Amino acid sequence: MAVYHADALVIRSREFGESDRVLTLFSRELGKLQAVAKGVRKPKSRQRAGVQLFTYGDFLIHRGKTLDTVSQCSPRESFPYLWSDLDRSFSATGIAELLDISTVVAQPNSELFALTLTCLFLLEQFDPFLVLSAYALRLMMLMGYRPRLGNCTECGVDISGDRLFFSSDAGGTVCTQCRETYSGRWIRAGSVAFMRQLIRADITKIDRLRWNVWMQQEILETLRLFLEYKFERPLKAWRMGSLAWDDVGRQTKGKEGIEFE
Repeated sequence: MAVYHADALVIRSREFGESDRVLTLFSRELGKLQAVAKGVRKPKSRQRAGVQLFTYGDFLIHRGKTLDTVSQCSPRESFPYLWSDLDRSFSATGIAELLDISTVVAQPNSELFALTLTCLFLLEQFDPFLVLSAYALRLMMLMGYRPRLGNCTECGVDISGDRLFFSSDAGGTVCTQCRETYSGRWIRAGSVAFMRQLIRADITKIDRLRWNVWMQQEILETLRLFLEYKFERPLKAWRMGSLAWDDVGRQTKGKEGIEFE
């Protein structure tokens, strides 16, 4: 039976049988793959700690006829802070879910692997929703789906004004003359400019960028709708996380007079 190593992140885990788990791994060299970790739900399993969600480690895997099997895992990082803070947990789950739905099995993408690993580390000290937004924009750029921001996706003209029309089916902002054939939502020009900054900035220095509550909510909701349109499926973690950033908006609205549409 063939054996191979995978330098990988655990991005999904589901129960299988009485004591096993099927892991979805994203590997630096091999891309996305699935393997069963036998007996890891047993309290005394040696591999239990190494196959938890978000774990980064070195996996020794036996290739099977239908499903590969994890025979050994040497964890390198378990990111414990992701489990002690609800917002960080939401954001990490959103990153993992987006990575899973946007990739197919056995297609390596070393840039995407590095981006994902970096963002999981950044979640320890950076604003978790800022990291999630930057991750989504950069993933879409690597996939060739970067949204057009600030000029019209249809005619290319630069768009001015306090609010811009963002259309998921158009692939970005659309001018007044072209938007009649598209559905979408209005978004403040400041939010569009901030998304451009998130794409251009050094990912390890995005904590220098400052956004306010209405920007956070507006950007995250716009990105969610755009991602769901592109991948044609709901983002469960993003929808759960939206309760957290919506709650922040409600708490701030009475204090600052901020209105959300």
